[in-house]
Amino acid sequence: MSELLQKKYSIDICQKLYEKNTLDGALAVYQTTRFGTIFTINEEIVISEHDGFFYHEMISHPALFTHPSPKKIAVIGHCYGILQEVLKHTTVSEVWCITENDAADEIISQYFSDLYATRNDHRVKYHFLSPAQWLDECGQASFDIIIQGLPAHGFLQEHYHKYFHALGEKGILVQSCQTALLHMDTLKPVFHNIQQAGFDDWQTLNFPQPSYPAGWRTVIMAIKHMPERRIREKDIYNRTFKTRYYNYDTHKAALALPEFMREAWLINE
Repeated sequence: MSELLQKKYSIDICQKLYEKNTLDGALAVYQTTRFGTIFTINEEIVISEHDGFFYHEMISHPALFTHPSPKKIAVIGHCYGILQEVLKHTTVSEVWCITENDAADEIISQYFSDLYATRNDHRVKYHFLSPAQWLDECGQASFDIIIQGLPAHGFLQEHYHKYFHALGEKGILVQSCQTALLHMDTLKPVFHNIQQAGFDDWQTLNFPQPSYPAGWRTVIMAIKHMPERRIREKDIYNRTFKTRYYNYDTHKAALALPEFMREAWLINE
């Protein structure tokens, strides 16, 4: 039983199902009372069976329904779950998954088979590289959307310049961040890097996820050119796939800044 998981996430663990030390960290799978099966790397939750859909849907669909015609997507980091949502969009013709951790495949196939099934989609291409190496090798204006699933604190200003050049004219970068509720101070450097890279605008998406610290998640969506900020409202209402959390109203609600964030922006300006 992991004391850190209990203390940090208030998660009651029934039993440990899997454990393996790799070059990428300590991988573990636990059975929990409230969140079903969870997969962790270095005691950080990567996938939660019962509430992972909050994150997977909200890091994917807002950008895909903001870009006018998303076709080529890159997902960096832990792609399972995110990949499942991205592939629901019929406009998507190609998805690149960039990850260093191929050891996770065994876990996903055994304990999260519904997410693993997306691996066989003909549109998916896997690249086992570090994000920095991939950014050095990918071409200019190659992607419509880049979804960065790894924490923002590990990325330098130069990386955001490379993201900017890897995106097409109407491109969108989605960056996972620490929760604004607890770590407002970590967001300001990310905004600075995004602005310095040349993005016209950025938006924060705030939404719930019970298994995440404080139950609140924050994602940044950086828009390369301002006109692409408009949401494709009709396409959301007419979508041919099901979601468990995401819809037009939750999209709009996630974009609203709560007062504590407004106050922080004013103080920091």
